[in-house]
Amino acid sequence: MFASLPITRSGMTAAILTLFMLCLCAQIASARPLKFSLISKDIEDVNFITAWRGCHDAALRNGDECLHMGDTQIGYFRGQRDAIHKAIDMNVDGIAISVTNSSFIAQDGLPKARANKIPVITFDSDLENPDRHLRRTYIGPNNFEIGTRLAELLKSVRPDGARICIISGGRFDPNLNERIAGIRHTLRGTLPVPDDMPAPLHPPAALKGKNGWREDERCPLFNRGDEELGLAQLSQAIQNPTLDFIVPVGDWLLGDTQRLSKIITASGPRAPKLFMATGSPTGEQEELTANGTIDGYVAIDFYRIGELVYRQLRNYALGQNVVIAEEPALQVRQSSALLDQESQPPM
Repeated sequence: MFASLPITRSGMTAAILTLFMLCLCAQIASARPLKFSLISKDIEDVNFITAWRGCHDAALRNGDECLHMGDTQIGYFRGQRDAIHKAIDMNVDGIAISVTNSSFIAQDGLPKARANKIPVITFDSDLENPDRHLRRTYIGPNNFEIGTRLAELLKSVRPDGARICIISGGRFDPNLNERIAGIRHTLRGTLPVPDDMPAPLHPPAALKGKNGWREDERCPLFNRGDEELGLAQLSQAIQNPTLDFIVPVGDWLLGDTQRLSKIITASGPRAPKLFMATGSPTGEQEELTANGTIDGYVAIDFYRIGELVYRQLRNYALGQNVVIAEEPALQVRQSSALLDQESQPPM
């Protein structure tokens, strides 16, 4: 006959916890590496390469993989649709996409990912409000605030208003339209847009003189992310003697900084001032800002965005519905040459 040993409640609890931890450790040890797809607007764009590096480096630390997928700007949103299909065929564990045309990929691409139970998030550029049920969350900056910060830079130079020309990528890019909306609302002095406002398919009407601010009738100019076209547009716009500011809401002009410098230098001291939204500033860009070639910028930390994308996709892949609340910080800079000029007493 065996002697029976009394088991206390605390002892039973400890035994259950030990068994649970052993099972959990065994599950983790046998877990396969996770594979995620980061789908850019343009896989050759330095900002998206930087975002992918952030995602790749973070994934590597856990033995996972972050694939950079998409097309060049020539493929545009159709290239994004094809990348979504390819990622699904590869049976990835999650997809992150910077949206070019919300309605297009909402009709053809994202529903298939949802049907295959692949978690989808957006980064940098979100879906339009009617399509947001197709993604779990958005990772990236507040694009309306980027526009607001750009407008504040303009107001710091010309508080009584001026004539401007906005340069954008695509007419339907949600994040770029949000930036334009931020510029127009801030300069017009209308009430701030609520945080839950749907990204506008089209920004509010162009500035027509409210508070002294007016947009040139030929603007905005759209370059579809093509740096050659963007520089050609700058070269033409900068010759317009009625313009006071040129405001690209992306950094397409920085692909060829030597050509950018030549265009600005050739236009002389009366050239419109250049304020733009950019990715993380390079040393070369800092130099251009210091010498006044670029008069100011609002910069986005794309590497950090990539790290957050990986963390969020991993959470979902592991069944953890924890949403990362961090919003990448914006860096605002104004040219020291312009600040020196403003500090001079009037003649």
